[in-house]
Amino acid sequence: MDRKLSKHVKRFLSSNNVEKDNQIQDMGELMVDGLMVDGNGDSMNVISTTFTAFPQISLASFLCSVSIIEYTIPQIVRLSQSSSKPLQPIWLKARFALLTKSIVPQTAITILQFGLVRELRDVLDNTIGPSRYNISLAYGVASVPFIAGKYNLIQETVFNHGITAATNTTTTSTTTPVSTANQSFQNTIKSIWTKKIQPGLLWSYLRDSGSIGGGIVLGPIVTSTILQYVENGKDGKNIQTKPQPYQKFGGGLIAGCCTGLLTQLFHNTALTAGRIAEVENRTPTTMECLNRCIKEHGVRALYMNFRYRVAIIATWTAILNVTEPFSK
Repeated sequence: MDRKLSKHVKRFLSSNNVEKDNQIQDMGELMVDGLMVDGNGDSMNVISTTFTAFPQISLASFLCSVSIIEYTIPQIVRLSQSSSKPLQPIWLKARFALLTKSIVPQTAITILQFGLVRELRDVLDNTIGPSRYNISLAYGVASVPFIAGKYNLIQETVFNHGITAATNTTTTSTTTPVSTANQSFQNTIKSIWTKKIQPGLLWSYLRDSGSIGGGIVLGPIVTSTILQYVENGKDGKNIQTKPQPYQKFGGGLIAGCCTGLLTQLFHNTALTAGRIAEVENRTPTTMECLNRCIKEHGVRALYMNFRYRVAIIATWTAILNVTEPFSK
């Protein structure tokens, strides 16, 4: 009897242990929905949301804002040389002053931009299914008003600096404000839309979705290729599952150089639209922007300012490839 009883007890305990193991396994399987497993299934990290990714978003936004301000200033000056109001060269000290003046609003706008890109990417994943190209589509759609506004805000700051320098005064009263203090809220919003966002809107979309959006997709592919053919040989054996930051940075630079150069015409056309809105105080049509850009620069519109523009795209893509503000 004692032996039979002990056997029943052991069976009971073992069955309970099996049930507990199954419960733990089920819990693990359920948790996988909230975790991201790497390619080998060896490690799991909590899937980030826009809120939890805020530190990466903020760091990427600050670094990207510094680069876009620094590299856009000489582009604006160079493009203005064919206009009725050419700007004088802006040297290092003045560029640093423009950087300190613009960095806070530029960073804030970029944080909102990157956050919206993440949210829209998630909507696309849930609607049409997960795809590596969804981030490119989301970036193009979500970034159009932000990037257009960012470039045009920089353009306004640079032209106001040029007006101040031309009149040999350091006061800000000589610059022409976008809106007066007596304007209503609706008029202010309308002024921002018509002068900072609407000019060259289509060209901004084509530029952003193809350049940074394309670079975000292409960057990891280039990084993986570098690891395969440079460090691990053409046989592809012993590929690192997690590339080092410098490898990600290099892969992003290469990807950004390619996508930036291929979208240079769209960029120059968008900058021309912003200049027309700022100097001539009107909103140009979509084709007028393209025609003006080609008329003023000819074939050079395809590559003019490419070194500054490609520097922006390559730097942004490298930063995003390292900081991964859009990772899940």
